[in-house]
Amino acid sequence: MINNQEGYNKGPNRRKMRCMLFVLCLAFSLIACNLPMNIRVVPYYTPSQAITNTDTPIALQTTAPIATLTATMTTSPNPTDTETATPSETLSATMTLTSTVSNPEGTVLEQANCRYGPGSAYLFEWGLYPGDQVKILNRNWDGSWLDVKPETYKSECWVSKNLLETRGNLDNLVFYVPPLPFVTIKLYEPAHWVTATRDGDLVTVDWEAIWMTEDDDRGYLIEAWVCLNTQLVFQATDYHPWTTTRAIIRDEAGCAEPSSARFYTVEKHGYMVPWKDIIWPQH
Repeated sequence: MINNQEGYNKGPNRRKMRCMLFVLCLAFSLIACNLPMNIRVVPYYTPSQAITNTDTPIALQTTAPIATLTATMTTSPNPTDTETATPSETLSATMTLTSTVSNPEGTVLEQANCRYGPGSAYLFEWGLYPGDQVKILNRNWDGSWLDVKPETYKSECWVSKNLLETRGNLDNLVFYVPPLPFVTIKLYEPAHWVTATRDGDLVTVDWEAIWMTEDDDRGYLIEAWVCLNTQLVFQATDYHPWTTTRAIIRDEAGCAEPSSARFYTVEKHGYMVPWKDIIWPQH
């Protein structure tokens, strides 16, 4: 009786196990049927697996490309003469001392009038006294008058060479004709109707008189470049009183350059602007 009872007890247990297995299988079947159809399983490739893609893989470039230069040899004709390069001359900076030529100087010997131009025909500009020192800047055509800068005066003026004791070389001085100081307040008219006629070597200059007061009257000035002894020279001549209306000037033949002249009305304050240059008759 005992054995039968044990067999009986095992029978129900087996049935329970089978039922449980059946339920589990049924549950798995239902879950499997409800899975979504669009799930794609991606295979995992290990590094050892071969690549089945038909495209050729591009290797990564890890170093910069190296340019290869190919030298091309060209034949040239053999030179007949072989030049030997000589070393170039090396220039070195050297200091050259150049002496500065200073202007000649002068000492005034006696009281003198320093004028606006090279000659006594020009107006007075400054007074010089014995012992005054001057620097000599220029000269007139023959060196008889010198353009100087006095220590006692702000500007330049002209003095006769005979009134100076000079120091230095006067031969290098430049021939110079100075500009004249024209008056800024016009009290009188410039000359009118200036004419010139020639008779051989003599030229006659005529003009219309310009009235001036006795205090202001300095007459007229003619600057002329005339031919004397086949050399063109500069002359400055004054004519006064204001009633003077004619001048006779010698002008010879034989110079390569033409003669000419300029006419000024003069009063004590300065010079009138020339009405015009004289039309100078040539030989």
